[in-house]
Amino acid sequence: MAKRKRSTTKERIEKLIKEGRGQGIGECYLPWIFIQDVSSLGRSTRLKGIKTNRQHNP
Repeated sequence: MAKRKRSTTKERIEKLIKEGRGQGIGECYLPWIFIQDVSSLGRSTRLKGIKTNRQHNP
């Protein structure tokens, strides 16, 4: 099994900023982290906000 190349923290942060994470207002807001970014042992749900009409990650 091949090993993955692990990027440094600085490279990861620069990538997230380039993607526009943590920016925007209302429906256009992109959260800093998504559910997919964090490993989980259980199920995860994605709710749609009533006021902003965007997906919320609990």
